[in-house]
Amino acid sequence: MTAAQEMWLDPGPPLPRRTWQRRTRRPVIVGTTIAMVLFAAVAIGALLVGLLTTPTFTAKGGVVADCATEVAALPDGGRIVRGAQVAIYDAAGGEVAVTSLDRFLRADEGCQLTFEVDGVTFTDAGYVVRVGDRFSQPVSTSALQQGAVLRSLD
Repeated sequence: MTAAQEMWLDPGPPLPRRTWQRRTRRPVIVGTTIAMVLFAAVAIGALLVGLLTTPTFTAKGGVVADCATEVAALPDGGRIVRGAQVAIYDAAGGEVAVTSLDRFLRADEGCQLTFEVDGVTFTDAGYVVRVGDRFSQPVSTSALQQGAVLRSLD
């Protein structure tokens, strides 16, 4: 069995002294430590702000109503009138907002009893909007942001 041959360079002249590395070592360590502590503080602050603040939006919508009577008729004979309570629930069933049908709008495409409420917690799962005691309908987040139109199925 033969041993691997090793090659070594002949010793040369001494390397030049690197005094700048010795002089700057402490300031580099101190500066890097301060920068890392500041970065960690900013990262923790951003994480806390993200966890503590949930995005909200203004939910808008309306119930299609008869233009002459300003009343929305339900299939079971019930009626929805101005002032009826509107409750918005998230997908888990938690109540997100409560308001009422406060305005009546007439337009070329029909009439609506409308609602608007600020501060609705944003979710991608959608919502259930309940008007009065007997009418509820699932609604997407984008529909509530743009103005959901709720229709009872006659």
